[in-house]
Amino acid sequence: MRKDISILIVHYNTPGLLRQTLKGIFVSKTNLSFEVIVVDNNPKIRVRDWVQKEFPFVNVVMSDKNIGFGNGMNLAMQHANARYYLVFNPDIAVFDGVFDSMVAYMDANPDIGMLGPKLLNPDRTLQYSCYRFMGPSIILYRRVPILRSLGFAKHADNEYQMKDWDHNQVQDVDYLLGAAMLVRKEAVDKVGGFDPEYFIYFEDQDWCRRFWIAGWRVVYHPDMKLVHYHRRETAEGSFIEQIRNPLTRLQAKSAIYYYKKFKGSINPRHAHSSINSPK
Repeated sequence: MRKDISILIVHYNTPGLLRQTLKGIFVSKTNLSFEVIVVDNNPKIRVRDWVQKEFPFVNVVMSDKNIGFGNGMNLAMQHANARYYLVFNPDIAVFDGVFDSMVAYMDANPDIGMLGPKLLNPDRTLQYSCYRFMGPSIILYRRVPILRSLGFAKHADNEYQMKDWDHNQVQDVDYLLGAAMLVRKEAVDKVGGFDPEYFIYFEDQDWCRRFWIAGWRVVYHPDMKLVHYHRRETAEGSFIEQIRNPLTRLQAKSAIYYYKKFKGSINPRHAHSSINSPK
């Protein structure tokens, strides 16, 4: 029987956080029918045995090698059977009723393809999780220490993170952080899954852009809250250390692919808003 939501998790190297996330999911109160699918994506840190022992209702899907975040999610979606897919990180604390609120809002707004909750840091401060589409310069501003301190770079980065906007309002946004996305299966059937060319980084931005291109709204809703134990690994250390970080090189590779793919295209959210604005 089809569930209300399939909670999809790709695990790589945080087994302790994964255990806490799964505990939180199963102890939280909900009236929804749901399934949890975990992609075991790291042959060096397998989690299948203990997950199946401690959480027997979880479907663990094995990957022979690390296939990256987007491809891992695509694999999970192949095993999912629900009206909605919840793309979910293995480092999130869940509050009672949050999934119910998200599904109810999506049910009431059939033009929304993707919904993102407000993410909070562990100290309950706001974590920026909805963005304007990233321009190439933002990568440099965020990675080069000498640029970060310059006024124009700070302004551009703040604009990218939508710091000029009240995060207590419901808002259509360019894209959502891939840590928590409730996605309509009907939309995925039309748009497709994550682009398999991305190993990691930019896959969430690409996906949201394609949702907008296909006419599906991407919405941030602050009344639904989750705690995300997030760490920006590519932003740690000196510039030289960041350059040497394999994750930074993967980000650069993804960025090159993304900007080539959408070169010359307009912001599809703006085009959608223009088409659907009152005449």
